[in-house]
Amino acid sequence: MSDHHREIVTFAVKCLDFEGAIEAARDLWRLPTGVDYLIDFGPLKWLEPFGMLYFARQLRTFANERKPSRCQAKNHEGHGYAAHMGFFQSFGLNFGKEAGAANGSVVYIPITEVNIRKLHIEAGQSQVQVQEIIERHCAKLAAVLARNDGGPLQHTLGFSLREILRNVTEHSNADSIWYAAQYWPNKQLVELSILDQGRGIRTTLSRNPHLIINSDEDAIRLALKPGISGRAYEGAPQLRDDAWANSGYGLFMTSQICARGGSFALCSGDRGLLLNGEAEKVLDAGFSGTAIRMCIYVPEVLALNEALKEFSSRGEYLAGQAGKSASMRASVSSRMLTKDFSSE
Repeated sequence: MSDHHREIVTFAVKCLDFEGAIEAARDLWRLPTGVDYLIDFGPLKWLEPFGMLYFARQLRTFANERKPSRCQAKNHEGHGYAAHMGFFQSFGLNFGKEAGAANGSVVYIPITEVNIRKLHIEAGQSQVQVQEIIERHCAKLAAVLARNDGGPLQHTLGFSLREILRNVTEHSNADSIWYAAQYWPNKQLVELSILDQGRGIRTTLSRNPHLIINSDEDAIRLALKPGISGRAYEGAPQLRDDAWANSGYGLFMTSQICARGGSFALCSGDRGLLLNGEAEKVLDAGFSGTAIRMCIYVPEVLALNEALKEFSSRGEYLAGQAGKSASMRASVSSRMLTKDFSSE
């Protein structure tokens, strides 16, 4: 039971883009213990899919860990977009749509939870590998966001989603994957944001005995290098030899796609890294899991199939320079767009 005489601390949420959400969550955890909390959404001026996913997960964890302190919200009623995207329901506030309840449209996919155990059950029932179920799921999402154009954008989105969801399913030990997406027509950008509360990148990569990892930032930077994996390295047990074999190229390839006019951001442990063209920004974070934001610049994806071959070749060359710690060859799935894969 909450003590009715407990002091109430008000916390104002102002901006939920990539940097704003990381900063807000960091400040949230710095609040004193032994008080009740009032989360004020009145000052909130801007939200993006990543910010909603990340802050909602952090707020839910915060509210659970600070019990018996109470967490309440105010001034949330004016945020129709966030309510429709399932933001408030996803951290436990009974307002707006449930996560995944909105139908989605040609410009957005609401906050959605995918239970990883259910993916494995579905794969077993269909007698296919779980990666095949992920492929189907991603193809549907990509079709929504690309307005069913059947062209390079749809295939690029399918590829990017598939590589990230595969990473989570194969490495994270998480119970669920959370994602949301938005198409910004005026900027010609598609934002895909994906999050899990699993073991995080540093723990995952630490299984590779050839890697020296001294910090979460080291781990994030290594994860973006081609062929770096917690499973694919010289001497690692080869669990499979097929199109889905893990090769450590998924994050490298997707970050390269985003580099062409968009941006790529990754947050795990106590660090966040934002890559925008040649520029980069490192942020202090605090997240037990992995959160990714991909911003894909639509005009640049038109020649993507050739670009994937180029990224793959470049990545394999760089992995060759890295030696034993790296896998020398991108898996077939990492070298193929959705359309190529489906027609095999």
